[in-house]
Amino acid sequence: MTVNNQHTGIAGVLAANTELIELASGMLFGEGPVWDKQHQQLIFSDTGANEHKSWSESLGLQTYRKPSYQPNGNIFDTVGNLYTCEHETRAVSVTNKDGQRTILCDRFQGQQFNSPNDLEIKSDGTIWFTDPPYGLGDRTKEIDFNGVFRCDPKTKDLTVVTKALSMPNGIAFSPDETKLYVGNSAVGDRYIWVSTIGSDGIPSNGEKLCQIDNNDWGADGVDVDVNGNIYAGCGDGVHIFSPTGLLLGKIFAPSAISNFTFGGEDGRTLFMTSEHALYRIKLLVGGAVQH
Repeated sequence: MTVNNQHTGIAGVLAANTELIELASGMLFGEGPVWDKQHQQLIFSDTGANEHKSWSESLGLQTYRKPSYQPNGNIFDTVGNLYTCEHETRAVSVTNKDGQRTILCDRFQGQQFNSPNDLEIKSDGTIWFTDPPYGLGDRTKEIDFNGVFRCDPKTKDLTVVTKALSMPNGIAFSPDETKLYVGNSAVGDRYIWVSTIGSDGIPSNGEKLCQIDNNDWGADGVDVDVNGNIYAGCGDGVHIFSPTGLLLGKIFAPSAISNFTFGGEDGRTLFMTSEHALYRIKLLVGGAVQH
């Protein structure tokens, strides 16, 4: 199915007449897409259905794993381990190539996380993730802030990156990893936050980089292309900003985009999840990091 898409042409990113294609529908809440290079397929969460789904050109939409502990954000590391933010367990898990799943971290100073939401892997192997309360439900909130955390899988050391955002959501690094970007998705205060990462690996001087001009949704998923442009999942599609925070243009979609990832054979396809549908669109650029 081809969707009538009237996106703006964005020089160097998207040709003006590129079609947005609907690949699948019927999900309860699509989230956390990640490209599986080894098997040339997309893996993503259907949080509402408590499962991971896969999509490929040859097989279409399939169940990848169920149950999946209400999964949200996902990412592969360089050796094929799949890290997942889980709402049910209030944890970040890791599943190795043999399918064995273990909990990487689920507590900070003895208190359970809220509901880990989205995550990124730095080149040193550390896992950085956001922890808003969106998946908490009626369970007790134990941590008195909504934070961004960093966990070292080797040592299990866990540190707070920042408490500055009221509703931290999507997360990404600049191509050279000197900047950390986090989307804040609080109603009435939706923006992308940026912080400088020093040589010691510690972020500092955090500030609002750009405001999201659609107050219905966003900034949900956040990612960066090879040129350092910043992408954010929002109510009307995907918003694209320059590294300095200038809005370059938008990829409009029929429904609010929760998250997205770069993938495909050349890494220049943008796969996007919404509540109930999965889309793709061809770009002129690839992602900054493709695990």
